[in-house]
Amino acid sequence: MLITTSAERTQWIKRRALADGFLSVGIAKAAHLKDESDRLVDWLEKGYHGEMTYMENHFEMRTDPRLLVEGSKSVICFAYNY
Repeated sequence: MLITTSAERTQWIKRRALADGFLSVGIAKAAHLKDESDRLVDWLEKGYHGEMTYMENHFEMRTDPRLLVEGSKSVICFAYNY
């Protein structure tokens, strides 16, 4: 099967993930998460992360997936009940 468009690639990834046993799959544009960034700051300032101090690390990367992988355009999330 020749995949020529972004929509075809998206559908292929989703079909393959479900066929391989994942319960759900989602694909989103890799971009700065401004609203989520503001909520994360508030959450951290309130101390809701408890002893999970690692949640304070690499804040910029947590709110902009493009900083994790140079040149990334999309984020693919898979759900699997273990």
